[in-house]
Amino acid sequence: MEPEEEEQPPACGRDWAELQRDVLMLIFLKLGVMEVLRAAGSVCRSWRKVAKEEPELWRKIDMTNHSYGSDCYVLKDPTKLAIDRSGGRLEEFSVEDFGDNELLWYLCDRTSILKKLCLISCYQLSEEAMADTAKRQPLLEEIQITFGSFSEKVTEIVGKECPLLKSFKFNTSWDNMGAYNPNDEAVISDDDEALGIAKTMHQLHHLQLIGNRLTNEGLKAILHGCPHLETLDIRRCYNVNMDADMQALCARLKTIRLPNDSVDDYEFHVYTNQEYYSDVEEYYDDVDYEIDDLHDEDLFDYDDLFSDDDGDDYMF
Repeated sequence: MEPEEEEQPPACGRDWAELQRDVLMLIFLKLGVMEVLRAAGSVCRSWRKVAKEEPELWRKIDMTNHSYGSDCYVLKDPTKLAIDRSGGRLEEFSVEDFGDNELLWYLCDRTSILKKLCLISCYQLSEEAMADTAKRQPLLEEIQITFGSFSEKVTEIVGKECPLLKSFKFNTSWDNMGAYNPNDEAVISDDDEALGIAKTMHQLHHLQLIGNRLTNEGLKAILHGCPHLETLDIRRCYNVNMDADMQALCARLKTIRLPNDSVDDYEFHVYTNQEYYSDVEEYYDDVDYEIDDLHDEDLFDYDDLFSDDDGDDYMF
């Protein structure tokens, strides 16, 4: 008698299109903007519907730490689409490299409840647009400006227009012409940015000024003008001398990072001029850069992949 064949259990299948909306939201919130726009929105009609029609999904838009390099311009249109999909509920906006006047004005035309603004290496952004953005976003509580091209007046401009500001990060690359100068050349110092902070940001709790040229006088003004300050980061602020008087003034702070403290844990590279030009030269020496090879699959047709038209080109 031949043994009976064991009945195989049915294959475990899952209809991803039937996932509940709240489950999809949890999944999408763990993805980046590009992943939701490109991948999640092309899986099936129900996923695309959530990606398109759920403003809660777009309360926070983070377009930093991308790998597009000089191709970052391709991110501008999808960023605008993400802003549109927020339905005026966007509260946090972060952009790296490709933030310019037009993008910020586009943002301000579509939301006025921004609480956090992060601008990294946005050298094409003018002071006029920054001032206009601050004026049109009165609820801003957190601003980060790292590696920009603004004058020393920008801190006072921002402070006047953002009375609720609690966290301000204003970081620059450090120029070897400053106080940390092995050739003992003239020290360059400038307290204008510090005085702008002291004059206008009275509700500030957290302040980061990596690479700033403020002196002890500027720091004293900040400590007097910002009575609620709890954390202070003045790494690479080599014009500050932490003498006994300055240490006494800073004693009330919960946390302080000092000029000579390491910047290894900082999420962006803080260059000296020499380091910057050395890295650029090494980059172009070592990399055979071809735009067609870098992000070939990402230089896509926006009309096809980012349109709000419902098509049938889904994975299932």
